[in-house]
Amino acid sequence: MPEVIYLDGRFVAPEQAVISIHDRGFLFGDAVYEVFRSYEGRIWALERHLRRLQRSLEEIDLARVDAHEIGSIVQAANRRSEFPNASIYVQVTRGVQPRRHAYPRDLTPTVLVTVRDIAPMLERINFAGESALTMPDLRWRRCDVKSTNLLPNVLAHTQAIEQGAHEAILVDSDGCITEAASMSVFCVEQGVLLTTPLGPAILPSITRQFVIEVAQDEGLPFREERVPLGRWRAAQEMMFASTSHEVCPITLLDGQPVGDGRPGPITRRLMAAFKEKVATQDDALR
Repeated sequence: MPEVIYLDGRFVAPEQAVISIHDRGFLFGDAVYEVFRSYEGRIWALERHLRRLQRSLEEIDLARVDAHEIGSIVQAANRRSEFPNASIYVQVTRGVQPRRHAYPRDLTPTVLVTVRDIAPMLERINFAGESALTMPDLRWRRCDVKSTNLLPNVLAHTQAIEQGAHEAILVDSDGCITEAASMSVFCVEQGVLLTTPLGPAILPSITRQFVIEVAQDEGLPFREERVPLGRWRAAQEMMFASTSHEVCPITLLDGQPVGDGRPGPITRRLMAAFKEKVATQDDALR
């Protein structure tokens, strides 16, 4: 079954899904996006994702767009797809205008929603342990906004893939870990789960928040802390967290094994607890 595409008020075939060359998303990256996932037809953490989408819209001065109206479209597109497990992508641009940096307030936003089978994506993930390379974090200073300006992420991720790794982990100018090119990251140091604090340097990841909640429910020691690269490399466990990867162990960093080179006990515990959340549809806002 082909992907389902909604563009500006109607469902269209792929060959009909076209935008103007004057769309500000194309010209300037003047757009935000969100990615949802469905399990057995149910969209996971829908309300949490819509809240983050609304925040992104407000942060780029597109507050007049109602994320919950887009949520209705997302649900309709998901039902239309009939995929049991899907990846749902939403992109909202400021709209169409002959190229000019300043924008008027009356532009009609471009709204795109696509629904694809997530199975091919999951086949590329090794949940027994993935590898990562550390690279400089060259992104803009508002990584907390889920903007489509992802060129540094794309370059880092591609470089990691070309060097045989699964993902790039980014290091800021102070030598501290921020996040991965397309995911959140956690490490375990002396039994304590660590991750970068929220702020402009990282995306407020939905899965990151779920991992924190799972850790709290499981009684695991946890801290939000900026961790220098040297300490990070010495950690006993590391893991990715994202909508597609859920909790995924990192067993190789910069060519060296993490811990004993196998998923650690805290990682395994978080993986199991996260899957239990999904199985019981426990995604309510806290």
